[in-house]
Amino acid sequence: MRNNPDYNQRFTEMVLRHEKIIFSVCFFYATPDVSFEDLRQEVLISLFKAYRSFRRDSSESTWVYKVSINTCLFSLRRFTPRVRILSMEDVPVIYFQEENDREVKEKLQWLYTMISRLNPMDKALILMWLDELSYEDIASNAGIPRNTVASRLHRIKEKLSLRKEL
Repeated sequence: MRNNPDYNQRFTEMVLRHEKIIFSVCFFYATPDVSFEDLRQEVLISLFKAYRSFRRDSSESTWVYKVSINTCLFSLRRFTPRVRILSMEDVPVIYFQEENDREVKEKLQWLYTMISRLNPMDKALILMWLDELSYEDIASNAGIPRNTVASRLHRIKEKLSLRKEL
């Protein structure tokens, strides 16, 4: 069935509808050991293999999030020899096109650095929250209770608002 042109067309359309989700998840999980492109390719392969069995128990976007996050987490475990803390040299520099509003740039750079330091699960939670998913959808994607999502996000947002180290 996967060689079926109709299947390939439906899959391609689904990927185009959700390319922002795929990009965001892969971007936030990419490391010096596991590149964005490697993660994106792994996610696309996983989605292609699983698309036929998508039962529509959840929305398509929720399913794409779940497959993307799980694939990235699996890939990180598989390709990264051990968990390590990134040094500031490992965090990519963010360049902005406009030279105005230095304060906004500094805040965004700080936020990006703090998100990159989160553990993989918290990174997934904050990524979905930034994409404005409901706590229920985040809980479903992460496979944890809604109240756990709420408390973990609250803790992360509180530290961020106080500009504390994570």
